[in-house]
Amino acid sequence: MKITEQNLIGQFLLAFPEVECSYQKEVESWEGELPGNYNVFAFVFKPFLKDELAKAGNEDFLRRFCSFMERACLSEDSEAVNVIWLKVFKFLLSDSVTLKRLWPLLGPATKSNIEDAAARWGKIGSLPVPARPKAVLFLLKFWHRG
Repeated sequence: MKITEQNLIGQFLLAFPEVECSYQKEVESWEGELPGNYNVFAFVFKPFLKDELAKAGNEDFLRRFCSFMERACLSEDSEAVNVIWLKVFKFLLSDSVTLKRLWPLLGPATKSNIEDAAARWGKIGSLPVPARPKAVLFLLKFWHRG
C-alpha cells in the first residue's frame, strides 16, 4: 500500500507493531483528539528509533526501518515525505555515525531524499558519501541566487 499523509501513522504502526503501546499513550495524552503525523513521529517514532539504533544486532529492525523509509520516499506524497524529512532525516543528519551505518541498507529514493535534505540544510558534510550531482546542483543554484 502506498504511504500517504492520511495513512502514514497506520503504515508506521503496521511496520513497527512494537510501538503500539507508546502510540496509545500518546493518543491518550491528547485527551480525545488525535495527534497528527508530526507529533507521532516526534514523540513516538523518534524515541523508538533512537533506542533501536543504539542496540547492536537488530538487523530485523534495520531492515524494516529502511524499507519503511523507502516506501515513504517512493510515495511522492509531499506531506508524508516532509514528516520523514523533519522528524527522521534531521535526526539522522545530526548523527553521521548512525547515518554511515545505515547508508548501505537504505534504498535509492531514501538516499536521494537525504541528500536533498542535507543540501538544503547545509549538512552535506554529514553524508557518508560524496554528494551526488542533484544535491550539488541544488547548492550551486542556491549560492548563485545569494
